[in-house]
Amino acid sequence: MNIFKKAILKPFKREKSLTYQIYDYLKKNATGHEKRVKSGVLMQKFNIKDNKTLRDYIENIRNSDTLQKIVCSEAGKHGGYWIATTDEEVYQTLEHLYKRSMQMLKTYSKIKKKYKLDRQYRLKLSKYQKEMYESIIR
Repeated sequence: MNIFKKAILKPFKREKSLTYQIYDYLKKNATGHEKRVKSGVLMQKFNIKDNKTLRDYIENIRNSDTLQKIVCSEAGKHGGYWIATTDEEVYQTLEHLYKRSMQMLKTYSKIKKKYKLDRQYRLKLSKYQKEMYESIIR
Protein backbone atom coordinates (compact mmCIF):
# COMPACT_ATOMS: atom_id res chain seq x y z
CA MET A 1 0.00 0.00 0.00
CA ASN A 2 2.84 2.42 0.76
CA ILE A 3 4.31 1.96 -2.73
CA PHE A 4 0.88 2.56 -4.24
CA LYS A 5 0.48 5.83 -2.31
CA LYS A 6 3.91 7.05 -3.37
CA ALA A 7 3.43 6.14 -7.03
CA ILE A 8 -0.09 7.51 -7.35
CA LEU A 9 -0.21 10.45 -4.95
CA LYS A 10 3.27 11.91 -5.46
CA PRO A 11 2.41 13.60 -8.79
CA PHE A 12 -0.58 15.26 -7.11
CA LYS A 13 1.42 16.64 -4.20
CA ARG A 14 1.24 20.42 -4.38
CA GLU A 15 4.54 22.09 -4.94
CA LYS A 16 5.29 25.14 -2.79
CA SER A 17 4.67 28.40 -4.56
CA LEU A 18 7.71 30.23 -5.83
CA THR A 19 7.19 32.90 -3.18
CA TYR A 20 7.60 30.29 -0.43
CA GLN A 21 10.56 28.69 -2.21
CA ILE A 22 12.40 32.02 -2.40
CA TYR A 23 11.57 32.72 1.24
CA ASP A 24 12.88 29.30 2.34
CA TYR A 25 16.03 29.77 0.27
CA LEU A 26 16.73 33.14 1.89
CA LYS A 27 16.12 31.69 5.39
CA LYS A 28 18.63 28.89 4.74
CA ASN A 29 21.26 30.76 2.72
CA ALA A 30 21.01 34.49 3.36
CA THR A 31 20.69 35.29 7.05
CA GLY A 32 22.29 38.60 7.80
CA HIS A 33 23.73 41.32 5.59
CA GLU A 34 27.07 39.56 5.23
CA LYS A 35 25.34 36.57 3.58
CA ARG A 36 23.13 38.60 1.24
CA VAL A 37 22.28 37.07 -2.13
CA LYS A 38 22.44 39.04 -5.37
CA SER A 39 19.24 39.31 -7.38
CA GLY A 40 20.94 37.60 -10.34
CA VAL A 41 21.62 34.53 -8.23
CA LEU A 42 17.98 34.32 -7.14
CA MET A 43 16.76 34.90 -10.68
CA GLN A 44 18.96 32.11 -12.02
CA LYS A 45 18.14 29.67 -9.20
CA PHE A 46 14.37 30.14 -9.57
CA ASN A 47 14.30 30.70 -13.34
CA ILE A 48 12.95 34.25 -13.05
CA LYS A 49 13.34 36.23 -16.26
CA ASP A 50 13.48 39.85 -15.02
CA ASN A 51 14.17 42.00 -11.96
CA LYS A 52 10.61 43.33 -11.80
CA THR A 53 9.23 39.81 -11.33
CA LEU A 54 11.77 39.06 -8.59
CA ARG A 55 10.90 42.33 -6.83
CA ASP A 56 7.21 41.31 -6.99
CA TYR A 57 8.03 38.02 -5.23
CA ILE A 58 10.04 39.86 -2.57
CA GLU A 59 7.13 42.28 -2.11
CA ASN A 60 4.76 39.31 -1.66
CA ILE A 61 7.04 37.92 1.05
CA ARG A 62 7.26 41.27 2.80
CA ASN A 63 3.49 41.78 2.68
CA SER A 64 2.64 38.23 3.80
CA ASP A 65 0.92 37.71 7.13
CA THR A 66 2.26 34.15 7.36
CA LEU A 67 5.92 34.68 6.39
CA GLN A 68 7.24 36.35 9.52
CA LYS A 69 10.94 36.85 8.78
CA ILE A 70 11.90 40.28 7.46
CA VAL A 71 13.52 40.36 4.04
CA CYS A 72 15.98 43.23 3.77
CA SER A 73 17.52 44.59 0.61
CA GLU A 74 20.22 46.90 -0.58
CA ALA A 75 20.53 48.23 -4.11
CA GLY A 76 23.69 48.60 -6.11
CA LYS A 77 26.85 46.72 -6.90
CA HIS A 78 27.23 45.41 -3.37
CA GLY A 79 23.53 44.90 -2.73
CA GLY A 80 21.29 41.90 -2.48
CA TYR A 81 18.53 40.32 -0.40
CA TRP A 82 18.79 38.74 3.04
CA ILE A 83 16.84 37.84 6.15
CA ALA A 84 17.31 40.46 8.87
CA THR A 85 19.31 39.42 11.92
CA THR A 86 19.78 42.82 13.61
CA ASP A 87 17.73 45.90 14.36
CA GLU A 88 20.17 47.94 12.27
CA GLU A 89 19.45 45.82 9.17
CA VAL A 90 15.71 46.33 9.62
CA TYR A 91 16.16 50.06 10.20
CA GLN A 92 18.34 50.37 7.07
CA THR A 93 15.68 48.67 4.93
CA LEU A 94 12.86 50.72 6.45
CA GLU A 95 14.79 53.92 5.78
CA HIS A 96 15.46 52.87 2.19
CA LEU A 97 11.77 52.05 1.60
CA TYR A 98 10.67 55.30 3.25
CA LYS A 99 12.94 57.38 1.02
CA ARG A 100 11.69 55.59 -2.09
CA SER A 101 8.06 56.07 -1.10
CA MET A 102 8.58 59.76 -0.34
CA GLN A 103 10.22 60.23 -3.73
CA MET A 104 7.21 58.59 -5.38
CA LEU A 105 4.84 60.90 -3.49
CA LYS A 106 6.93 63.90 -4.54
CA THR A 107 6.70 62.84 -8.18
CA TYR A 108 2.96 62.24 -7.76
CA SER A 109 2.57 65.73 -6.32
CA LYS A 110 4.57 67.37 -9.13
CA ILE A 111 2.49 65.68 -11.80
CA LYS A 112 -0.74 66.72 -10.05
CA LYS A 113 0.53 70.28 -9.72
CA LYS A 114 1.38 70.42 -13.43
CA TYR A 115 -2.06 69.11 -14.22
CA LYS A 116 -3.64 71.80 -12.08
CA LEU A 117 -1.62 74.54 -13.79
CA ASP A 118 -2.29 73.80 -17.42
CA ARG A 119 -5.35 71.51 -17.30
CA GLN A 120 -4.02 69.36 -20.12
CA TYR A 121 -6.25 66.44 -19.28
CA ARG A 122 -9.36 65.83 -17.28
CA LEU A 123 -8.75 63.13 -14.69
CA LYS A 124 -11.44 61.35 -12.77
CA LEU A 125 -10.29 60.99 -9.20
CA SER A 126 -11.82 58.86 -6.50
CA LYS A 127 -12.83 60.55 -3.26
CA TYR A 128 -9.64 59.27 -1.60
CA GLN A 129 -7.45 60.50 -4.47
CA LYS A 130 -9.10 63.94 -4.32
CA GLU A 131 -8.39 64.18 -0.58
CA MET A 132 -4.77 63.09 -1.11
CA TYR A 133 -4.34 65.50 -3.99
CA GLU A 134 -5.77 68.44 -2.07
CA SER A 135 -3.63 67.70 1.00
CA ILE A 136 -0.44 67.54 -1.07
CA ILE A 137 -1.10 70.61 -3.25
CA ARG A 138 -1.95 72.91 -0.34
